[in-house]
Amino acid sequence: MSGRQILALVLVVLWSCCTAVWAAESLEAIDRIKFVSYNNAPQKVLVVHSYSTARFVKDLFNVIKEINEVENLSEADRIKLHIISSGGNPISQLGISAADAAKYVEVNPVFQSSDQWVQDCMELCSARKKGTNEYVPAVFDSVRGRGLGGLPPALAKLWDLVYFKNPATAQAHGDYGGNLEVTPFDDVLVAGNTITSQCKAYLEKWGYAGRMFNPDTRWLSVGHIDEYLMFIPTAHAPGGYSIVRADPQLALDLIAKAPDSEFATLNSSDRSFLLRVKAVLNQQYTDPNAGRGTAEGDFIELNYKIAEIIEQNVGQLKEFIRKVTNDPDRDFAEVAWPCVYEGYNGARPSSCHAYLPGVVNLTVLRNHLLVPATYFKPFDKLIEARFRAQGNIVHFIDDTPYHTAMGEIHCGTNVLRDLNKLVVTPKQVEKVQRIKAQFRVLHEQ
Repeated sequence: MSGRQILALVLVVLWSCCTAVWAAESLEAIDRIKFVSYNNAPQKVLVVHSYSTARFVKDLFNVIKEINEVENLSEADRIKLHIISSGGNPISQLGISAADAAKYVEVNPVFQSSDQWVQDCMELCSARKKGTNEYVPAVFDSVRGRGLGGLPPALAKLWDLVYFKNPATAQAHGDYGGNLEVTPFDDVLVAGNTITSQCKAYLEKWGYAGRMFNPDTRWLSVGHIDEYLMFIPTAHAPGGYSIVRADPQLALDLIAKAPDSEFATLNSSDRSFLLRVKAVLNQQYTDPNAGRGTAEGDFIELNYKIAEIIEQNVGQLKEFIRKVTNDPDRDFAEVAWPCVYEGYNGARPSSCHAYLPGVVNLTVLRNHLLVPATYFKPFDKLIEARFRAQGNIVHFIDDTPYHTAMGEIHCGTNVLRDLNKLVVTPKQVEKVQRIKAQFRVLHEQ
């Protein structure tokens, strides 16, 4: 028997075993779905290994290994890289040692694909048992189809997950996992307005009626909220988390002020264009009409318009959360990250996507942030400095195979999280809020 035949036989046996022991609760025993925030401790980071993503997967493995070792995580808290292979043995192809593989890697035994968008096919979430406050692991199948279309039901059987299925059959981008984000602690679901009415109604029926905010994502090519908004657990922030938003105006300011030497690490096309953008921006300090009608001028104008859209939507989100939590004076920690977009500069922007890698489209692992590398020092230095001040550790990763296809790290990964382990606890948040309240009283006095 050949090696390939033996591998196929092993996969069949493992699949049969997993099918036989699948004991997840049926939907009849469930009364709501609850999406899992980035404040829940990560257990497995899912990624697809293929010819085009191999370098990224190896970098991702190195970061996960580093996090485990730097944080000295116990076996119970260990983060593992879960690889969906496109074929062959990804561990040997990536050059990962047997000892490291045993500790930090697992290969999906029942499913293979070269479709790299593992975030978009599903949300790994939770489900509440009827008549209890007990939550069990679950998966929401976005019904995206294509190569990873079979992964959500396969994982439901493999990991005993309650299986929710999007009733919409349009395979619309707005229903994908990248367009479904949830706030820590107050459990507000943020789904861009590209979501279909069927999917929206389904999620409202299963627990998010009155708790779903739909910001504008129609100006984006892909149309996902993770292209400009993210939530990071932060112990000292009001409510226990920070709102991270893309800020094109900040990005343009950094471009305008950067020395020419700091553009050297960009590829030649981006370097040449952004140097011309810089020149126009500096001309506009004295002549607001400088660059009008040029590609550079349109790019600048487009990004100013997008900055207004993002600022308006974040403001509306804050008001929505205040209303849902019945806390009209609620304050928020908000962090702006530099990001510029390209697209159609009409009366209203459309068909837009990140020009340099979209840094807000990141993956959160405990207090570590896996951020797309822009290779533009002014952006990367500011991002790292702002989050070091918050106690986060930033890992920049080259995500070229995703960025060139209008996605980033968050789009290319998915995370199974522990429902019972939090990175920032409610007690920590309460303590911070108590101290801040005392400070405000003293300040007023």
